Amino acid sequence: MTRMLSLALLHLVADGRKTRSEPTAPPDQSPHAAFKSGIAQMPMSTADFVTLVSQWAAANVDRIRLVWPLAGGWEAWAQAEIAGYINANVEDSWIEREARVYPDGGRADLLVNNPFENPAADEIVVELKCESLRNWAGFVDGLRYDTWKLGGGMRMGLDAAGKISVGLFFSPETEDQLALLAGYQISYTPGGEIGIATLIF
Repeated sequence: MTRMLSLALLHLVADGRKTRSEPTAPPDQSPHAAFKSGIAQMPMSTADFVTLVSQWAAANVDRIRLVWPLAGGWEAWAQAEIAGYINANVEDSWIEREARVYPDGGRADLLVNNPFENPAADEIVVELKCESLRNWAGFVDGLRYDTWKLGGGMRMGLDAAGKISVGLFFSPETEDQLALLAGYQISYTPGGEIGIATLIF
């Protein structure tokens, strides 16, 4: 992809976001918002996890803007950042990256809640996709693949675990394609710059 085309895509994304009306976002973006009311108990729920990801994205729009054009993508960075954010904001949290949860030894991006201390139904298996300048054309297909993976079997006794597919995206074209994926909910950071697509199994 040429530099000129890359810049054109950046402008397209920016223009698309500027014209979007009334983006939705979690009502309170403060770091501890999900837990002030005492709704979150350990182990963490799938709803708590989605709220925390939304809060992290809202608090880091400027940083994300710097990494999303990078060659090689920014998913590994986002995994570590989200895990760190949860550890900083949820007392006694437990989160593992690249956990081997699939029967073929395949890894999920995140495993939430300690499988040695909680029943399988309290575990959360998370697949994360992050749209970048160079993967936008295949981003929705990646989410579709994650949905398929999460709908299949699990090892470690995790068949009863909660499962979440999360996609962080920017382009209006991606939002249009997401309408073809059943079950995904879409919200936005307060300025509407980052879209957050989530599917909870």
